[in-house]
Amino acid sequence: MNDTVHDDVAQLDAEGLDRKLSPMIAITLTLISALYAVFHLAVLNFWSIDEWVYRVTHVNIGAILAFVGLKAWRGERAHLVWVVDILLVLGAIGCSVYVAVNLEMLIMRTGVVTTGADLVCGAVGTLIVLEFARRVSGIVLPIIALVFISYVFIGQWLPGVLEHSGFRADNFASYLYSQEAIFGMTVAASSRYIILFVAFAVFLQASGAGEYFMRLAMALFGGTRGGPGKVSVFSGLLFGTVSGSAVANVVASGTFTIPMMRRIGYPRESAGGIEAASSSGGQLAPPVMGAGAFIMAEITGIPYSDIVVAAVLPCLLFYIAIFLTVDLQAKHLGLHGVPRSELPKIGELCRDAFLLLPLVVLLYLLLSGYSIIAAGTWGLASTLLVSMCREIGFRSYVLAVPLVLFVALPLSGMPVNYAGALATVVSFILMAALALVQKRGSQLPEVVRNLAQLTYVGLADSSRKSLQLISVMACAGIVVGVLGLTGLGGRFSSVLLTAAGESQILAFILAMLISIVLGMGMPTTAAYAIAAAVVAPALQQMGVSALAAHMFVFYCAVISAITPPVAIAAFAGAAIAGGKPWPTSIRAMRYGIAAFFLPFMFYTSPEILLEGTWSETLHIFGTALIAVYFIAVSGEGELFGPVGPLVRALSAIAALLLLWSSLPTDVLGLAIAAGLILWARTSGLRASQRTASR
Repeated sequence: MNDTVHDDVAQLDAEGLDRKLSPMIAITLTLISALYAVFHLAVLNFWSIDEWVYRVTHVNIGAILAFVGLKAWRGERAHLVWVVDILLVLGAIGCSVYVAVNLEMLIMRTGVVTTGADLVCGAVGTLIVLEFARRVSGIVLPIIALVFISYVFIGQWLPGVLEHSGFRADNFASYLYSQEAIFGMTVAASSRYIILFVAFAVFLQASGAGEYFMRLAMALFGGTRGGPGKVSVFSGLLFGTVSGSAVANVVASGTFTIPMMRRIGYPRESAGGIEAASSSGGQLAPPVMGAGAFIMAEITGIPYSDIVVAAVLPCLLFYIAIFLTVDLQAKHLGLHGVPRSELPKIGELCRDAFLLLPLVVLLYLLLSGYSIIAAGTWGLASTLLVSMCREIGFRSYVLAVPLVLFVALPLSGMPVNYAGALATVVSFILMAALALVQKRGSQLPEVVRNLAQLTYVGLADSSRKSLQLISVMACAGIVVGVLGLTGLGGRFSSVLLTAAGESQILAFILAMLISIVLGMGMPTTAAYAIAAAVVAPALQQMGVSALAAHMFVFYCAVISAITPPVAIAAFAGAAIAGGKPWPTSIRAMRYGIAAFFLPFMFYTSPEILLEGTWSETLHIFGTALIAVYFIAVSGEGELFGPVGPLVRALSAIAALLLLWSSLPTDVLGLAIAAGLILWARTSGLRASQRTASR
């Protein structure tokens, strides 16, 4: 990307713009960033400190990194840290020290009996959180938070369900800066998981897995009809699982796939739209779901393993729908794939398969019932083994030994942290010994230096990439706290149910609209956190399970990134492709249209979330597969050849009937689908015969 496009995408991503600091300040900031990541890894694994102190430190040091390292506004030209930033840094340090020193007294009096110092700390700390979020994630979320803060002071004069009895300013400030609001469940999730899994993503990319993902996608789909578009779909799935930012996903894979799509003939808007839809959907993919799985587990109390397993089939349906749409569009446009001579060889990729060791370790430990933190920690450690293997120049099959150790040692009954540490150390020693045997020992000092440099830079980069998620989780805590304090969340549920009347489907449609609007212009994690507090309780009051309700609003938060008028992922795709933002966002909606219908299955067919027998789940999944094909037919007007508006309308009806998944709707939907296929095949044969007779 050229510099202008890079700046446009950076602004859309709202992850903040880096300052050009003096060498001394830049080195110091990098060191503090690396230590910040080490602090989290230490606390999560072996250093026990008070939870409130940990969360305050987690947010405030992150804020300090942002105030020093990021521009206060886009047009800022100076290379200096402004006086205001220095005051904000001092305020963040002061608030952290105040909470740590007065911890016991604060626990007893927060929000009830407030001192003047409590008021100052709460007000300054809240201001720091708002500025942190504005600088790193844009203006939308801080404005929403300010609206909710204003509601606390004016609500006693508002009519109807919005009225409350009023609150004292000092008690409210103290309440906000507590574990009931800013440092509540949203920051609990970010402090436990965000740094760990962002670091995992950073080190995984550095180990070569990202390149492997792209080569694998190219080898599998690059040569097929419209191949680069399908590569974008597959790579979006792989890149998106560990990121909480749809735009970051677009940048990660789109800078490679969008030019490829343009090269074989995709229109600019289609290329940007495909990448936006597939990259946004990566956050629906287990095991990390763009950090959404962790936040959902924290909010609902549902085991993390249940959430990621339930997410598998809906995610598959979403990506199959995009893939089919891309394929039918490529057929309609007459697009070919990349020449086979330019594609990676499957045999070579198979020989490099052990580069995926970190993902295998992560998934194995997660699905074996070990803690999320242990799985993330040892998955992260295994990325260094992959990097060492590549640095020495070994083929990836050498990594089979670490894989066996990571699997076998926990099975022996050894505590997982001891097993992970032993597997890591033994693997490093064995690879060093093998290097000596193969007379590569002279490489080892350089390998150690490179790994040390990789670790240092990777930890600092992990902290930088975590700032957006940390800031939005802290700012979302303001909204969640106000909802709890004023009771507005419960009253909103009553309003939604009243507006929907007896129609549960209408309630779901209203819930979707509200969730999408709340999520526009915001990172998915913040959009989900707010929708989970505002909308999900209303759905649960209707008798919907907690898993189905929260998965519903999570899907809505994800698709808000491709929904006009503020489709930030689509706008980023347009910037890279050189297309027009609005047409690109419309195309992105068309590719991702299945995501606007699939969430309703969580209500009509909870079996798709594995809340039922296997036979029921297979039946629901089978009919849904047929449905997503006809969604693609309806969207692209292609069924064994071009079709007109009537066939497209009937295809949409068949798809909706099949997604509803009851016996009458399945029978009718299948009958319409079979009729359309029979008609299309018959029409195609007749057309071929007429052509042949000429």
